Amino acid sequence: MSRTTRRTLLRASALGAAIAPLLLAPEVYAAATTRRDLYTRSRFAALRRRTFRLEGPTRHWRVKLTKVRNLPNCSRHDQHAFSLTFRAGSAGPEQGSYLLRRPGFKPTTLFIVPSDRRRRTYEAVVFRKP
Repeated sequence: MSRTTRRTLLRASALGAAIAPLLLAPEVYAAATTRRDLYTRSRFAALRRRTFRLEGPTRHWRVKLTKVRNLPNCSRHDQHAFSLTFRAGSAGPEQGSYLLRRPGFKPTTLFIVPSDRRRRTYEAVVFRKP
């Protein structure tokens, strides 16, 4: 006859909690992990100096990703803590959330803020800690 101890129950419940998302709703788990992968430094760094389409509700603008930088007080090259700098050829949008598109790039929503008076340079900050 086997005895069930508290330690055995804790181990079993920890294991169950770890695999439950995979068993109960794999599509939800996949969507959550994919969504997080949209906001990684390596994804954007590979596209530095490339042109994107920044889409608003009624207009769109062409912008170029010019910098991918470290955030202050975060580890260097942290995959989930960095800033992006974009440059537009003409005056772009006001600050707000916009959809960033490019062929072969899954559309990604970013909150951008103009960093100059003429609204040609924009900053976006990504800080996604687990």
